Amino acid sequence: MIQHATDASETARGVGPLDVQLAVDVESTSGCPLRGRDTDGVRQSMNRSAAEEPETCQVVVEDGGGTDYERTDIGDTCPCSVMEGHDCVAEIEAVRDGRLLYSVVVPDREELRAVVADLREDGASVSLERIRTDPAAGGPRADGVALTAKQREVLSLAIEAGYYEQPREASLSDLADELDVTPSAVSQRLNAVERKLVCERARDFDLQ
Repeated sequence: MIQHATDASETARGVGPLDVQLAVDVESTSGCPLRGRDTDGVRQSMNRSAAEEPETCQVVVEDGGGTDYERTDIGDTCPCSVMEGHDCVAEIEAVRDGRLLYSVVVPDREELRAVVADLREDGASVSLERIRTDPAAGGPRADGVALTAKQREVLSLAIEAGYYEQPREASLSDLADELDVTPSAVSQRLNAVERKLVCERARDFDLQ
């Protein structure tokens, strides 16, 4: 859960750094070379070496058709440029349905709020897809939601089996057979998980 304030002592106790995934609407960002593409393989960098030349965004995109290299002038509203102005480490993971999926490590929740606020101020549509303590920092891996062992088991199985895919690749009965319980029990456990996740997301965005 994102708190309203985070200080250095909280970070030292394991509240941060935070590993988050942000989804940024590419269609709301002018000039992005990744607009109109869906891809799992993206490598990106920004070139600021020559002061007299415009800053450029360089991307290497890998897909079934091969590998493309593109270079585009960037503006102040480019999401990568906005993130570079903050105390964070950001990488593009993929492009899905017109959204850039960024993996971002921030020192604390306050910096996360600042990143999201600046992206939105520049007109980008932003959603928080994942938040957890950064395991590389030595702290415990956490997603901010307390689930029971049975809830984690059913959620893991549902994701792996494709229950949340569109269209669904598994039914409640399929999950029930794997867990040796009734479909009603599976439904109750998933409903409990979904309620917790929705409430957690609401708190993240100050909706509660």
